[in-house]
Amino acid sequence: MRCFVAVELERDLRGPLARLVREQLPRTRDVRWCTEQQLHVTLKFLGEVSDNHLSAVCDAIAAAAEFIEPFPLCLTGLGCFPSPRNPRVLWCGVEDETGGCARWLELADPLFEDLGFPRETRRFHPHITLGRSKNTAGGDVMCRVLDEVTAPATPMMTVEEVVLFESRLAPGGARYTPRFKARLGR
Repeated sequence: MRCFVAVELERDLRGPLARLVREQLPRTRDVRWCTEQQLHVTLKFLGEVSDNHLSAVCDAIAAAAEFIEPFPLCLTGLGCFPSPRNPRVLWCGVEDETGGCARWLELADPLFEDLGFPRETRRFHPHITLGRSKNTAGGDVMCRVLDEVTAPATPMMTVEEVVLFESRLAPGGARYTPRFKARLGR
């Protein structure tokens, strides 16, 4: 199964972001906007995980989580990857003052590498993907969004667990199903 590890957003953060996507972002075929169910903070994309490796993957997730205490997280402004002149992904930034997300990844990456998953090579930038451009016209839409729309004001949440999600691709977009949850600082 195709999997990733993420922070699941509390309703107080997820709801306003979903409303922003539904009500303030332009409807266009050139961008695939995320649904409320798809909003999360990815910590580690694993890709295909065989049934034989699933238990070891869950053990690695839990082992890294046990050394991280629950930590605060809140939303910041909108941004994009790879650059404002050539946006392909529109995201909402995440403020993680204590570095809990990056610290979990730092602890988990060697464990995943031992299981055959490559280490993360890009600098970690916690964010919530809001949409992906399908073409140049979609990039133009994202440029306008960055100029005209602001991230919603939301309360801070406390991250208390990390979640292994299964991702199933479907015509209407990927469907994410939680497969394992590891409490922080057990």
